[in-house]
Amino acid sequence: MTSAESQNRSTGGFAMRWADTRRRYGWLDHLVRAGIHYDRVDAGRLSAGMTYYAFYATFALALLGFVIIGHVLDTPAALGEVERYLSDTFPRLDVQALRDARDTAGVIASIGLPLTGLFWIDSMRSSIRAVWGLEQYPGNFFLRWLIDLGVLVALGLLLSLSLTLSFGAQTALTWLIGETIGTEAVPVRWVLSAVAFALGLCVNLLLATALLTLAPRLRLPPRRVIGPALIITIGLELLKTIGQVYLNISSANPAYHVVAGAVGMLLFLKLLNVFILFAASHAATGRNGVVVDLATHRPVGQPRTEVITAPAIPEVKQEPQPPAPSRARPRRYDFRSRRTP
Repeated sequence: MTSAESQNRSTGGFAMRWADTRRRYGWLDHLVRAGIHYDRVDAGRLSAGMTYYAFYATFALALLGFVIIGHVLDTPAALGEVERYLSDTFPRLDVQALRDARDTAGVIASIGLPLTGLFWIDSMRSSIRAVWGLEQYPGNFFLRWLIDLGVLVALGLLLSLSLTLSFGAQTALTWLIGETIGTEAVPVRWVLSAVAFALGLCVNLLLATALLTLAPRLRLPPRRVIGPALIITIGLELLKTIGQVYLNISSANPAYHVVAGAVGMLLFLKLLNVFILFAASHAATGRNGVVVDLATHRPVGQPRTEVITAPAIPEVKQEPQPPAPSRARPRRYDFRSRRTP
């Protein structure tokens, strides 16, 4: 057997084992199909467009958050706690300057956030619908923007409500444990940390579900959306952990202070949008339930996916064999005519 024949057979054997593994583990096959679909719809380029608009929307949202904090700082009851939190989280933040600039920043944020938020929702809606193979800009222009504005407001309210419930539940649990067994013991602190982490996961899971359904205007059955929402949730937790390490490294070197914040935010948003569109690809290649496009009120068809078949082993070309030498027929003797034909 030649080296080419051996290589072809080994390649075919690996392909057959890979196809058998995908048949055996449905979740692995689904991830592979989602990755193939992600590449087919050019979702990497779509995530870059989403990052561009999300970058400006994030800064407008952060500015509005600072305005709210600036007003909170005027409340004596919350002043000490907020100052301590800001000093621990943002060591270089000037709290007094934040209080003085809240009026100007409020005007800028009030104008900038709706505009940048609308562009961000527009890019997210068109990108996710492109992953599903649907019309990216459905309906009338003005009606579409009104719906996008409603989605933006709904996401903001959902985030505020989720964080409020999470903070309230964590505070109530801390108070209950503190009044009964105390919070100084190490196991109790572990329990409180685990509860806070679980509540954060629930908030992220709820927001991920909203991003996959509200923004693209799709109605997905729960068993179809829970897996993709978990992908976004786990990806966000990984990015937050890596981002914290990045901030610690950049804060230790003064040379990084100029660009570390903007570059880190861009990288974070880019990877987050990759997770969002991969989760959308995972949902689009699922086979559970019926998905309805709320823009047209029609069911969504399945996108074209790869069929799990092992490729055939390439045939090895056989070299032509020389023809066998012909054997002459024996000559028969005709006894009647006494002659050889």
